[in-house]
Amino acid sequence: MTIRIVTDSTADLEEDVIRKYGIVVVPLNVHFGDEVYQDGVTITKDEFYRRMEASAILPRTSQPSAGAFKETYDRVLAEENVDGIVSVHLGAKLSGTTNAAQTARGLLESGPPIEVIDSNSATVGLGNGVLAAAKAAAAGGDMGTVRAAALDGSARTRVLLFVDTLEYLQKGGRIGRARAFLGTLLRTKPLLELANGEIEGIERPRTRQRATERLFQTIVRTPRPERIAVLYGTTPGDAEELAMRIRTALPDVEVGILQVSPVIGVHTGPAALGAAILRAPA
Repeated sequence: MTIRIVTDSTADLEEDVIRKYGIVVVPLNVHFGDEVYQDGVTITKDEFYRRMEASAILPRTSQPSAGAFKETYDRVLAEENVDGIVSVHLGAKLSGTTNAAQTARGLLESGPPIEVIDSNSATVGLGNGVLAAAKAAAAGGDMGTVRAAALDGSARTRVLLFVDTLEYLQKGGRIGRARAFLGTLLRTKPLLELANGEIEGIERPRTRQRATERLFQTIVRTPRPERIAVLYGTTPGDAEELAMRIRTALPDVEVGILQVSPVIGVHTGPAALGAAILRAPA
């Protein structure tokens, strides 16, 4: 049985992983005024963050159209020996991407099955679900096995971050339950968590130094860490310093560093710093 995996550009997967498992990535869109770019296709991460910091225009995002998903599904299903597609996407509470994929599935009248999955997560939380699904498919798993792997990989990933300002999340409509932090202590660096598909506030450190320390402490106290990705937008030095501290505290845990996609950066702002922690099964 051959099952192909489809996801979107917010999964923040490395190119070698995409190639190894034949994962198909549908890009979301980034808008600067009337200019529209495809995330990771017509604008790179470095280009996006340079423009974001220099521009007076606050960028915005949009999901792929149902037509873009249908074209992708048609193309994948036209390949030889494809028995089904598992399509894993950015949390539905954060984006209409999953809904667009579900609409596209409904436009296909016949053919192999397509399973559309709401990861309830984003960035590496989504990416870990996609990678788990891809590994299950490569091992010959059926649709149910691959679906379960995708949900498990995302559910076992804890996504944490702090932001310089809640402005980006608020204006982008992604602030979720962290809305309670608005209007209080303007000079704070809110520590947030992506939980149950929504942004939640944890606490409100007053400085970036304190926010970094609280982020570090929350990471190393997370039970059963298996793999950790430190996430950043425009502060690679801060990310490297945090990663080094984590490696010292958790020498048996794999720790990597990843610049998040433009679509994620639109909503977190350029100076956000975070981590995605894949936890071992209980």
